[in-house]
Amino acid sequence: MKEENKKERPAEQAKRKKKIPVWPKVVFIVLILVVGTYFLVSCKPGESAKSMEKVSLGISRSFLSIPIYIAKKQGYFSKEGLDVTVKEYGSGQLATEGLFTGEVEMSTVADMPVVFNSFKRQDYCIFATFTYSYAFVKIITRKDKGINTGADLKGKRVGVNRGTSGHFYLGVYLIHNNLSISDVKMVNIKTDDLPAALKNNEVDAISVWQPYSQEAERLLQDNAIILPQPEIYRTTFDFAVMKSFAKDHPEILIKFLRAIDKAAVFIKDNKEKSQEIIAESFKLDKDIVNAAWNDFVYDVSLDQSLLVAWDEIARWTIKNKLTDSKELPNYLNFICLDALDAVKPESITIIR
Repeated sequence: MKEENKKERPAEQAKRKKKIPVWPKVVFIVLILVVGTYFLVSCKPGESAKSMEKVSLGISRSFLSIPIYIAKKQGYFSKEGLDVTVKEYGSGQLATEGLFTGEVEMSTVADMPVVFNSFKRQDYCIFATFTYSYAFVKIITRKDKGINTGADLKGKRVGVNRGTSGHFYLGVYLIHNNLSISDVKMVNIKTDDLPAALKNNEVDAISVWQPYSQEAERLLQDNAIILPQPEIYRTTFDFAVMKSFAKDHPEILIKFLRAIDKAAVFIKDNKEKSQEIIAESFKLDKDIVNAAWNDFVYDVSLDQSLLVAWDEIARWTIKNKLTDSKELPNYLNFICLDALDAVKPESITIIR
């Protein structure tokens, strides 16, 4: 009888279970839902829970920099775990100066600044070419001066910004047409002022790059002529970094180049969408963007022709007394291969 009294009847067991409060379970479930929702909302696709790596990039605001605008717009940097702050400059030279002064940690740079600075310092390097163009620099003339071919430049006033790609291209172009710099009256003018100088008849022709060449065409309208453009000079646009940064942050450079390579592929496969992005970014009519689009090739690489071109520009720089140095730098010392070698080794043709 005592053992029977110790056993609870089924009805009593059910009654006791009902007395257990349910609010702790409810609170626990609510907390799980709140925490889960937070992570779903705060974590973007492709991002890990860890913090993004921050890096600053100085760029020239030009069509040469298009892959950067595409990579930013398409979220390729963030998908690689990078928070890239882009600072725009008026030229690749100014962007490179920003790199040297510590305003930015990486920069875009064209051939001329690479060479000119190589006579002064060796603490920076190029870790990839990402754009090249044979038609970036153009020679624009006034139709009313009767200049229709390169040979017609003889004896004419040609405006250039001394020591720039326009100056170098003019020299190469004249040689291609059996002329020399001494056969023309070269007038040194700031790049920004070249279109207006041609419009105001201060010079008969100018050697300049986009978008200043487009501005000159706009100002002269039917009186503008672009001289024939043989493939005699390839403008390359590269990424520069201080050697110390490349040594201390190799993973950032690798992730960065992955994003740029994705952007280059996107540009090739999505021409219309890419042009829409650039037209919006530059506040330009899409027809203007389309007209200049085929002047550029976007692809990450490091090839042997890059070193050959720098040697040629360096010799030209010494010959024209734009530097006090008499010796050519060894441009292999200005290349950082590791990042591109990790991302796209087949695009490297530099002889090591």
